Amino acid sequence: MIISDMTNWAREKQTFPAGVRRAIERLQAMDLDALPAGRHDIGEEGMFLLINEPVTRTWREVPPETHRTHTDVQLLLSGREQMRVAKAAEDQIVTDDRYDAEDIAFYGEVHREQTVHLVPGDFVVLFPTDIHRPNCSADEDMPIRKAVVKIRADVLA
Repeated sequence: MIISDMTNWAREKQTFPAGVRRAIERLQAMDLDALPAGRHDIGEEGMFLLINEPVTRTWREVPPETHRTHTDVQLLLSGREQMRVAKAAEDQIVTDDRYDAEDIAFYGEVHREQTVHLVPGDFVVLFPTDIHRPNCSADEDMPIRKAVVKIRADVLA
């Protein structure tokens, strides 16, 4: 997992995988506020954009998830979000495997979770080995808006 923000992007971008750099450059070139919620093409093979507008919930209500073939770049556009993350390990048990159909699996109890607090302009890069609970309440449940670029593994490097 990588945590950063758009303020520091220009100084840090050379340290990111090429696919992440291309994804964030595409986001910068788009009017994200004008896009409706849903799936959008960003003009990069092996990538697509989701504009999500969930209402945050307490972390215990959000099932931990991971993906097999996509890395997520999740950019918070409005609201406050807490995200819990942990590294995938043999003692983490998948309870609902939807990898083949939807590239997602959900976990039961997750050990060694860490909490990340996000404000608008912050982003996280979540690799397939990163179990995460997105869209958790920071202080209280609230609507948030975020851009999520899904990057297929073969175009990440």
